[in-house]
Amino acid sequence: LGFVGTASLSVVHAYFAEDDILVLRNVLSHPDPAALAKLPEVEKPIIFREVLTDRFHDITDKEKQSVLVWGEHKSGKSTFVQETIKAEMHQGRVVLHAAATTNDTLERLLARLFRWRGNAHWVRRLLRIPTRSTEMPEIDPEELTHLDNPHGLPLLVIDNINKLSTETIFRLLGTAKEFVDKRIGVFVFVLSSGAKGKEFTIHSAMSRVEMLYVGDLTENETLKYLKDVGRTEEEARRIFGLVGGRWEYLLKARTSPFDFNAFRTKWFKEIEAQVLKVSATGWDEDDTLLFLFLFLQGSGQVKSDVFVKKADGTEEAVGRMLKANLIQYRLDESKYELHSQLVKSYLEKKKEGGV
Repeated sequence: LGFVGTASLSVVHAYFAEDDILVLRNVLSHPDPAALAKLPEVEKPIIFREVLTDRFHDITDKEKQSVLVWGEHKSGKSTFVQETIKAEMHQGRVVLHAAATTNDTLERLLARLFRWRGNAHWVRRLLRIPTRSTEMPEIDPEELTHLDNPHGLPLLVIDNINKLSTETIFRLLGTAKEFVDKRIGVFVFVLSSGAKGKEFTIHSAMSRVEMLYVGDLTENETLKYLKDVGRTEEEARRIFGLVGGRWEYLLKARTSPFDFNAFRTKWFKEIEAQVLKVSATGWDEDDTLLFLFLFLQGSGQVKSDVFVKKADGTEEAVGRMLKANLIQYRLDESKYELHSQLVKSYLEKKKEGGV
């Protein structure tokens, strides 16, 4: 497995020698037991997202594309993936998992994913990258046997992919395409969209990646969950009106006894702190709120180029609001919108002079 490319990071290709394919298939068919993803212990009760789950299984069963599970911070992405792969593992499918870090190169990430001994040296060998290491054992492909798993190609789950550098993300997308084409494995990427989200849409290999958006729970799902954890009908509706179906906030609404006013005050203070944080980087608070008030008009969405122009004409200004979790970027629509119903509730109250 090696990489060639032009100076443009968006044009990176991967190629495989037949011997490499055999080695990779053998490793994934007979993985180190320590590399296998552990069956997740998911807290109950959990909302079963039937439509998303069916789409996930449909994509991975066809084995023609990788999957990008994306959504905002604390929207329930990782929980959704954990619940979904548990069903695959119970059916006998091999699932490997690794969480990306800011220090990862492609070699380090894949070495950790496969739990290969000798750290990244195995991967560097397969990537045809020169290494001074003399500890690498010789690989004789003729001695390797590949047994196809009747339960499908292995699922290779990479969480927190947004922590990777742009170069590593692009190389990983190219690798994922080749893994599918050569029937080695299907990658499942988990992404918090944020400031890194837009980078995925400009890579040619994204044509072989199916995006699966994990958004907020619906009103019916939210009300059912809240009543299941002890909230009254009235409390459940007030909570939904305030925070919508964002999983992070719903988990905090399970406390007993429950005080709605204290709940609202706590979360409004969190948003207030984020607004002040953005304002401290160059704008005053009124300027920050003025830009955010744009989202209270019309559909609640603003086209990417329009918002950048209004937000001081710089991506940096937009990036500050993304990092503060005040807005989000919709990969599927190329538009910005408020990060959550809670931010909208805060802004509406602020506009009325009530915060």
